[in-house]
Amino acid sequence: MMDNLFLLPAILFPAIPLMMVNFGNRYSSLSSLIRKIHDELIDREFAKDDRSILQSLEKIEIYRKRLALNRMMQTMAIFSFLVNLLSIFFVFLYPPFFIAIFLFGVLIFSVSISLYIFELRLAVRTLDKYLEDLQGLHINF
Repeated sequence: MMDNLFLLPAILFPAIPLMMVNFGNRYSSLSSLIRKIHDELIDREFAKDDRSILQSLEKIEIYRKRLALNRMMQTMAIFSFLVNLLSIFFVFLYPPFFIAIFLFGVLIFSVSISLYIFELRLAVRTLDKYLEDLQGLHINF
């Protein structure tokens, strides 16, 4: 049993950095969306009853929430990775604490993935706003 304990963190070890890369990519795409909407809003002048500014403000609020979630999920993933590394040391230094530390790392990683799910839901809401914009054009072909 003790010989196989070090395999537990080895299973989680590649998953965490892959998710961190995914979170980083989501951050990059989100930051480009924020920059784009910023440029659009700064370059345009709006009338007080302009519907597009209200839609843009709704998108900005969703982007703000997504950015906060992205920050939290990246932080949790990094912390999970560090706890996973710490658990590897405890396999050799003090095996009785290993399982508790490893499970703590798995719990943190689970929280990070849960935040990812919430962020995905917000991303879909933003896409719905874009589709509403397109439906509002009433383009006839």
